[in-house]
Amino acid sequence: MTLEPGFILMPLYAMASWYGLITQANTGKHLLPISLIGWLWAGINIARSKRLDLGIVTFGLVLLASICERYYYGFTRGLRWGLTISCFLVAANFSLVVIFWKPISKDLARSNKSQVWMKIFWSYCACMMVFWLCAGYKNQMRGENLGYSSSSAGGVSYDSVQQ
Repeated sequence: MTLEPGFILMPLYAMASWYGLITQANTGKHLLPISLIGWLWAGINIARSKRLDLGIVTFGLVLLASICERYYYGFTRGLRWGLTISCFLVAANFSLVVIFWKPISKDLARSNKSQVWMKIFWSYCACMMVFWLCAGYKNQMRGENLGYSSSSAGGVSYDSVQQ
């Protein structure tokens, strides 16, 4: 039996994602590198399988919003909501594997994936679904912690509220 990259990469990516959330949730700095890796991984999946991976869209949305926050606009109300919703979309993407596991597992078995690989894949998808739900929630609470409520007027940067 050959060791596929997924045996190592899926658990490693999940652990790095959770580490980023635990250590940097108050700043949101973890979202950019984690979404970049997910977006690149989805692109590689598309190139290898010639099939659509929705991660190219959902991770792309988190990546775009993270870039806008970090390099252009700061943590505005609009970006706060954009990041939160895009995190929830990534979670929904991972939840599709959990919800439709029976037909997906049959398809994977036909492609000669081992039972161990399939268990790792399912566990990875379930873990990352929970991660992205938590990331979206923590992102939404990041604004609350800065003293900017969900019902406040738009267009004001959270950075200016702190000063």
